[in-house]
Amino acid sequence: MSQVQPVILDDLDKQILAYLQEDGRITFVTLASHLGVSEGTIRKRIKRLEDNGVMQTMGVTDPMKMGLDTVAFIWFKIDRNYMDSVMQQLRALTAVRYLVVTTGGHDLVAMVALPSRAKLVALLNDKLARIEGIIGTETSVVLQIHKQIHEWAPFNQYKEMGALKNE
Repeated sequence: MSQVQPVILDDLDKQILAYLQEDGRITFVTLASHLGVSEGTIRKRIKRLEDNGVMQTMGVTDPMKMGLDTVAFIWFKIDRNYMDSVMQQLRALTAVRYLVVTTGGHDLVAMVALPSRAKLVALLNDKLARIEGIIGTETSVVLQIHKQIHEWAPFNQYKEMGALKNE
C-alpha cells in the first residue's frame, strides 16, 4: 500500500477551503471579494486543489432520502493472500460506498447503501459469498444517522484570519 503525500497548503488555500466547506456553491467572485484577491486567483487555486486531489466539488446526498434506505457497515476478515483481489472486487460493487483497511479484529470495513434489506441479503449471500479470500463478515444495519460531516480538516480559523486581514 502506498503512502499518500500531503499537499502543502498556504493560508489562502486554507481560507478558500474554509469558505467552500461552509458553502460549496459560493461564486468565485464572492470568494475573491471575501479574501481580497482576484477572481482569476481563486479560479486557479481551486483548479489546483482539485487537480491535486485535495478537494472535489460535488453534491452530497442523504442515501436514505434517495431511496437507499438500507445502509450497513460490513466488517471483513480476509485471507491475507487475497487482500488485493478482494479489495478490487469490493470496489467494483455499486453498493459499496466506503471501503477501508483497518487494524484490530477485522481487515476491512465497507459501508454499503441499498434500496432494501432484501438487496442487502442478496449482496451478502450471492455476491460476497462468491468472493474468494473472504473468511468471514459481520454486518450492522444503520438505523438512524445523527451526524454526518464532510469537513475533514478544520479550516474555520483561516476563514476568520482572512476576514481580519481584509478589515
